Amino acid sequence: MGRRKHDDAELATSAHHQLLTSVVGSQEAARDSIIYSYKHGFSGFAAKLTRSQAKKIAEIPDVVHVVPNHLYKLQTTRSWDYLGLSTYSPPANLLHQANMGDGAIIGVLDTGFPLSLMHS
Repeated sequence: MGRRKHDDAELATSAHHQLLTSVVGSQEAARDSIIYSYKHGFSGFAAKLTRSQAKKIAEIPDVVHVVPNHLYKLQTTRSWDYLGLSTYSPPANLLHQANMGDGAIIGVLDTGFPLSLMHS
């Protein structure tokens, strides 16, 4: 991850905006594109960029790494039916064979670091 260059969080954010401004062309566009500025444990930020902007920013010597996010389209809001596991199905279906999911643990691991870009 990018090492912090500033102990002052506002200076770190300002440095992120300056770096973005050099790529997107204006301070206003930089403010509009930044999603989050990581400024306490390390220096980095998440921003909405085009592919060409992401490529350009990745070529800056102080940039450690650029990680693109992926957008996923919602497939369904009725997962049981989508998977063919409706409780109204015959008792021989997979849902019934799996004891209606008893004992299953389902979760999402959120690391708290959806990093799109890290800046040293």
